[in-house]
Amino acid sequence: MTTRSLLLALGLTTLAVWVCYAWLDRPIAWFVHDHGLPRVPGLLQLTHLPDLLVAASAVVLLLAPLRRGSRRPIGCVERMLFQASASVALAVFVKDFLKFVFGRAWPETWIDHNPSLIHDHVYGFFWFQAGPGFHSFPSGHTTVTFAAMSVLWAWLPARWRWLCVVPCVLVVAGLLGMDYHFLGDVVAGAFLGAACGVCVHRWMGAAQPRPLPGPRGK
Repeated sequence: MTTRSLLLALGLTTLAVWVCYAWLDRPIAWFVHDHGLPRVPGLLQLTHLPDLLVAASAVVLLLAPLRRGSRRPIGCVERMLFQASASVALAVFVKDFLKFVFGRAWPETWIDHNPSLIHDHVYGFFWFQAGPGFHSFPSGHTTVTFAAMSVLWAWLPARWRWLCVVPCVLVVAGLLGMDYHFLGDVVAGAFLGAACGVCVHRWMGAAQPRPLPGPRGK
């Protein structure tokens, strides 16, 4: 992806977030709340998938210096995992900063009686808020998932890329179904995570320009 394409994607994401903010975020959040979707079995568990990605990325990055000192050549899978882990680390740093900048209130009340749309009819962006009660935008779980999966997408053969789509869809379904985030938060998180993955792969991908081989060397 070129810089021009990345800027175009940023512009389209900004437009999509604005559309969500103006017309979609509140109706979806109220629909989820009024129909009791957070009580659907399995939705909560889907939201924990990014926690596993963060933990796995931390392990990979911690072991990387030890592996670097080994005499055995570093293979494709190891390079892919390191890039994915670096993308997750970058995404976590950037999304935490953006949460502070945008200061968006959550759909529902979760943390220390935080003001929310459902409980207090509080809706909007409250810029530069340090408290966790205003950290809805962008969605961190979406950001982490897309950061890892976008790197795997770049490495895997085309026939296996659907494996990267499945975790993204499951996490988004869990977050929206539990009313943890507005749709606009998820859209922004998806772009941010994918952008981090693309940038990391471009910076570090010169050592392995070709994707991983498919089954039987195809």
